[in-house]
Amino acid sequence: MKNEMEEILELFCPVFDQDKTNRFYALVNRISQAYPNYRAQIIRQELDGFAAHDENIEDMKYKATLSVLVDLTQQGWQLEVHDGQLFLKLSVQDSVDKGYIRFRLSSERKAQFQDDSVMRFVEKMEATKQYNNQQISIRNLIGNRDALIDKIQNGNEPIVRPYIQLISHQKDTHTGYWLSDIWRYFRYTWSIPYKTMPGRNLFYLVRDAAQPYHPIIGIFALGNSVLNLTVRDDEIGWTVEAISKQLLRKKEVSHSAQIVSGTNGKTVGAKIERFLESDEEYGKRIREYSSKTISILMNNIEMAIKDLYVRDLNYHRGTKYPKPEKVDELIALSNRLRNLAIDNKKATGKINFEQEAKEILFKKKRAAELARLLEAKIIFNKYRADDTSEWLKKLMASEEGKKAVNVALVANRKTKIGSNMMEIIVCGSIPPYNQLLGGKLVSIMACSPQVVKDYTDKYADQVSEIASRMKGEKVIRDSRLAFLGTTSLYSVGSSQYNRIKVPMGNDFVLTYKEMGITEGYGTVYFSKTTTNSLMRVLELQDGGRRINNIFGEGTSPRFRLISRGMSALGIKSNAFLQHYTPRIVYSMELAKNTNDFLCGGATELEYPYNIKDSNEVAVATQAMADFWYNRWLKSRLQSVDIVERLTNFDINSVLVSMTR
Repeated sequence: MKNEMEEILELFCPVFDQDKTNRFYALVNRISQAYPNYRAQIIRQELDGFAAHDENIEDMKYKATLSVLVDLTQQGWQLEVHDGQLFLKLSVQDSVDKGYIRFRLSSERKAQFQDDSVMRFVEKMEATKQYNNQQISIRNLIGNRDALIDKIQNGNEPIVRPYIQLISHQKDTHTGYWLSDIWRYFRYTWSIPYKTMPGRNLFYLVRDAAQPYHPIIGIFALGNSVLNLTVRDDEIGWTVEAISKQLLRKKEVSHSAQIVSGTNGKTVGAKIERFLESDEEYGKRIREYSSKTISILMNNIEMAIKDLYVRDLNYHRGTKYPKPEKVDELIALSNRLRNLAIDNKKATGKINFEQEAKEILFKKKRAAELARLLEAKIIFNKYRADDTSEWLKKLMASEEGKKAVNVALVANRKTKIGSNMMEIIVCGSIPPYNQLLGGKLVSIMACSPQVVKDYTDKYADQVSEIASRMKGEKVIRDSRLAFLGTTSLYSVGSSQYNRIKVPMGNDFVLTYKEMGITEGYGTVYFSKTTTNSLMRVLELQDGGRRINNIFGEGTSPRFRLISRGMSALGIKSNAFLQHYTPRIVYSMELAKNTNDFLCGGATELEYPYNIKDSNEVAVATQAMADFWYNRWLKSRLQSVDIVERLTNFDINSVLVSMTR
């Protein structure tokens, strides 16, 4: 809960047996008697001094609770005791401060350097080695400030010659390092701790061909999109609310102050509404929109049913009018199988997707999904009307109708979100190129035609593991990239994505569009120690592992593990998984008809270039780099004392060993 001082105050009341309950409240009592600055240290001492038996669930719950508390205090949560109960307090006002955000991330960032393998890697990259008869280290891949200053002062162009390089299992021809090691090293310089991401990924270096060794201007990476992000989904048209908005007559609302006569100048606020379309225009648009939307929604449901293996679910695919009794039967089956889905094992050897579909985990998922789809189909049939605008409005006027519409929307979204869209999960510049607005360059190159083509080529033949197990046969999803999303680390101050608009020809401009603000949920702040402790609690509680990081168990295993683990301790997980750090959400539509394609209204993407022509893709990508050079770099040279800023640059400020 939030108090009048803009502070989050949450009760922290885990559930133990009597012995651990007594021990916990003795700890709370010690906390209450200590000065605030020493309270976190008391938790750490209690954790270090507690010998937990790995097979004793109460011991493991107590250990996990202490570990969670340690992580939370390192994130900035303060410990308070009121009426003998432990409360955690977080200042919301501080949560938007850049320094405070970096502080919250610092403990886990530092923790990664406690790993011996990480430090050996850093030492290896920073040590001097012999390559092509030259002494080489990671320093050679950090831009030479003196070379940049010389070019700027003498007007020698180009000052930089940027290009992107996809990370592959190859060594860098300039330094002999593995490309992946170069990317990894510079990723360790970020304030956000480095964690590998499962799923689809592409990693890139942005390099400067104008200097020897082609130093690193910046790095970026694409990863799987967040499944549920309201501001994004509303913008695309994937939500019930987005459909409701389309059904309204378009209007413009303005506000003004009007002087009230006879009141000696007093004013009142006035709201003025003006319709932007006539009755005739509105009626025509709604008829066209409703016809298209109903067709798309019905098709979404039918295609989703076709994508399910149903032979063992006693269902005939051609059923036009399913019965509620069948829905109840499927729900009951899913519930029975739920309790059996323990210790799901990863398949080994050659995969038989039909056999995999029959496994308990996937049969449970198939039964639940078919129940949802059939229930939605029943509701669509119930409100059917010859006039599609009437049909859609009737659906949207009832709760069950909106629920059915949402099921149809989600059915389509699931096929697109893991295949046709990605998230920019890393994007930034490496000093000294940050002074040259390298962040703008990296942001621009992340949505370049070359990246779109690389993604399409890499995943064109990739089998969708989950979809194949749900259908009982090999499924290959469409891999054309239509959309990129990302979020800023901070909600205030200048962002590298702001004002980026790149003309691509054919009346199309690539634009980072600000969609809104999210406070979201995440697990980046929680340590490996905490994660392992919570996993052990769940194993002891469930009698096995429900979360095994295998295909089909659901999204974000780490998030679900920590969420379920905290709930098992009796802790309000939502309160502490919400990061309370507002972030700006950006979208990048890569084609003219991105949203129509993602909503199922189009089957082809209208790129402003021929994605199949490698030469055209290369030319268009270079044109984007040239656009940055002329639009951003040249302006930067005129707007600030860039020479002074570069002169102040110290190469040691980039080295991981000096900043860890």
